[in-house]
Amino acid sequence: MPSSTSTDEPAGSGATDDSLRWVVTADPNQLARLRAQLVTWATGTGLDAEQVQDLQLAAYEAMANVAEHAYLGTTGILELHARSRGDRVIVTVADHGRWQPAPRPGLLHGRGLPLIRALAEQTVIETGDGTTVTMTWIRRP
Repeated sequence: MPSSTSTDEPAGSGATDDSLRWVVTADPNQLARLRAQLVTWATGTGLDAEQVQDLQLAAYEAMANVAEHAYLGTTGILELHARSRGDRVIVTVADHGRWQPAPRPGLLHGRGLPLIRALAEQTVIETGDGTTVTMTWIRRP
């Protein structure tokens, strides 16, 4: 999903029947709009209501981590890619920043990644040129 540009509009073709892709400025003010678009798309994937709710919260946590931790003191991009493949719905949230710990870990910080892992059926976190969080849900029969 690397991208050399950032935009506040959908990247590529935006939403299709089986995928959704956004590349936006990693700005906390973008998150509610992205979450709403993701929920609208996820509702049509065959996930049940509980899974859509879990997807919404997990993806929002991953996006909030990008906005809060990836680009401290600089501007960067947030990439959101959601796709439906076979019996799986996969959501990837990525940045190209450098992880910055919360200024004061505690009650309001440090709970995002454990929450993401608890909500998604599978979670893979990759670091290197930024951080990529890939979350997977399997449609229930």
